[in-house]
Amino acid sequence: MDIALISASYEGLKIGKAALQSLFDAKVDSEAKEKIDLVLQKLGDAQDTLFSMREELFRLQEENERLRRQAASMAQWDEIKSRYILQSTEGGAIVYVSTGDPQHYACPSCFNSKELHFLQDRHVMSGEFKCTGCDSTYPVKKERSFSMPSTPRRR
Repeated sequence: MDIALISASYEGLKIGKAALQSLFDAKVDSEAKEKIDLVLQKLGDAQDTLFSMREELFRLQEENERLRRQAASMAQWDEIKSRYILQSTEGGAIVYVSTGDPQHYACPSCFNSKELHFLQDRHVMSGEFKCTGCDSTYPVKKERSFSMPSTPRRR
């Protein structure tokens, strides 16, 4: 049952109720008035039921739309997730690595929260990369050693 059918039924009952009310107000014998009053009560009950049905239909339509958006979001995340694999790096970090070009790394903490944040190379000796979302750091590259350049001694 759709909203248009419920609305049309509601309006039809409203018109019928108004017609019966005008008959009731006219000079009619008391037995007829009792029957008309009973019909008016039944029509009012039917209107209330249709109104409740319309509200329930509206609630169900909103819930349906919310669930459709949620399903679409889940499908979109599944598609994104399929382009990454969890991998250990040469620096010892376990991060998500893209399977496509350009190859890049994604934060595992954010990834598990269904957010995609790329790790940015900090260009430091420790080989750390930093997450743009949660500011976590990961030792992606192997730590480089530092050696002082040799300079000639003065005599």
